[in-house]
Amino acid sequence: YVERRDEVADPRSRPPLGSSFYYTIDMGAQVPVERFVFYPPEGISSDSDQPFRPNYVLKSFSLTARQDEGGIMEEEMEQGFRWRGAGFCCPLENQLAYREANRNSVTEVRFPLQNLRYLRLLEVPDGVTLDGQPIVVQSAYAEMEVYGRGFAPTATWESQIVDLGREVNFGRVVFEVSKWRKDGEQLVALEDGPVRVQVEIRTGRDDTPTAYFGFDDLGAHVEVTKKQWERLTSSVPRATLISSISRLEAHGATVPAVGFRGPVVEDLKNWSFWSVPLEESGQHPRRPWGRYFQLRVQLKTNAFFDFARLDSLQIEIAPLLADRVVGEVVLEEDHQPQGGRVRVPAGEKKSFVYDIGVEFSSAGRTGFDAVRVMTPAEAEFGWLEIGEPLSAVEPDSIVNEESGFVVFLPRRLSPGGDQRLRIGLETVLYDEAGEFGGEVFNRGEQSLLQRVEGGDVSEELGSNQLVVVASASSARGVLEDLEVGSRAFTPQGDGVNDQLSIQYTLFRVQQASAVKVGIYALDGRRIWQAQPEAQAAGRYTARWDGRDGAGQLVGPGIYLARVEVETDKGSEIRLQPVAVAY
Repeated sequence: YVERRDEVADPRSRPPLGSSFYYTIDMGAQVPVERFVFYPPEGISSDSDQPFRPNYVLKSFSLTARQDEGGIMEEEMEQGFRWRGAGFCCPLENQLAYREANRNSVTEVRFPLQNLRYLRLLEVPDGVTLDGQPIVVQSAYAEMEVYGRGFAPTATWESQIVDLGREVNFGRVVFEVSKWRKDGEQLVALEDGPVRVQVEIRTGRDDTPTAYFGFDDLGAHVEVTKKQWERLTSSVPRATLISSISRLEAHGATVPAVGFRGPVVEDLKNWSFWSVPLEESGQHPRRPWGRYFQLRVQLKTNAFFDFARLDSLQIEIAPLLADRVVGEVVLEEDHQPQGGRVRVPAGEKKSFVYDIGVEFSSAGRTGFDAVRVMTPAEAEFGWLEIGEPLSAVEPDSIVNEESGFVVFLPRRLSPGGDQRLRIGLETVLYDEAGEFGGEVFNRGEQSLLQRVEGGDVSEELGSNQLVVVASASSARGVLEDLEVGSRAFTPQGDGVNDQLSIQYTLFRVQQASAVKVGIYALDGRRIWQAQPEAQAAGRYTARWDGRDGAGQLVGPGIYLARVEVETDKGSEIRLQPVAVAY
């Protein structure tokens, strides 16, 4: 138990001015909570020779709560648990109870059922000394208990690493989910409900997604096995990337040495990232081939007594189509970019060359007859070459997709046939960087695909990668290239020039940002606004039919087309005049 009395003989042991005592319970995750109980132990205090009950009852207290980390929790860490706000330290944002005359040995606080992670019991002082120190006569706690009902809003299950025993391509993830409600002691099946399941998968080529490091005699990181890492000494001073002993010693640092543990990090060399959460059965996770995989399943609910159950889960697997499928991309005008890095002007359509080379070294590889090219923005297929040496051929067909296209080849790439192809295409880069992803598959088996890896296909091209970056000279604002389709348009219902297109480009938007498109009068009044959307980097078009927010045609005159984008760095606005005539 915890016992505290207001007997601090040494002034140096007193807490800082204006401080108070509190206890924080972290339940590890959000759970439904509706009751909090605390009480002193039974028996007699060995310090005061008084019975704990009723002498150690906390007379005044505050109970506050929070759903997640952040806010005051972070401020406390930064400030060393010193409160600089008004009143006594340190309430959380959600006030559950405040009592000033508690007389119960077993104190119970009830509140509406809600999802919480943190609870904080704050001892409100019984008074304050002349020098501002809080006075809590005495308090003791045997237990603090939290009660609730229902299901946590999120439950996460993570599988062990699964060894398939051979290298495979991964296809669709198929699963069945049932929805249930707890009604008293009964479980009732639901047709629908505020619950959902998310499935993620990552794939690997060795048996652990974690990389362990020690140090060599120069202080540089050396990868070791987990067992080797566990045998190393854990008292290494602090992680460092400096490998020179002389530099470390010059700054007075202790040099990491052989025998000490280094950092533990995600093994991104042999393991993929987690896939995007799959919420519908039959979706493709688009993860690289591998021998190993791991699953993460999240069961989510927005109701306290409804829950989802994952009844079954299957993952399609298939043999590799080739031992390696390697790709690299360059500008058509520059096959040997300086430093191997392809730099392109942002927002400008350019022609690219995409090379793919295939390696067949194992029996049973079937090859493929279709290639999907995934580009940073919309792309236009140019031409196709196959063979060694490369020669121009006509594809069987081209299927355009939102960001890229699929090329159905006139003949398959296989162990006994062609093992190289080249594709010409045009596209544009709107972000800081973009990847030209690729997948190969056999027609009729589009879910059993194999990803193209960035690498060295041939000496003719000098990038050895699938990533391109925006050149520094093409740096722009976030919102650029605002254009209106016609600066004088006639929305009079005759089918000619009845709509105004408003086009704009978003550059360097890492996460979807809020975009507002509207028409304004010259005096600043908003006439019309499109539905606000969250948009990533790219080229967009909004259309206005010449009507105001009430659906009435606006009068002839000059208006302003206005586009605003909000990012974490602030907002940007662009305006263009528009003339309406009849």
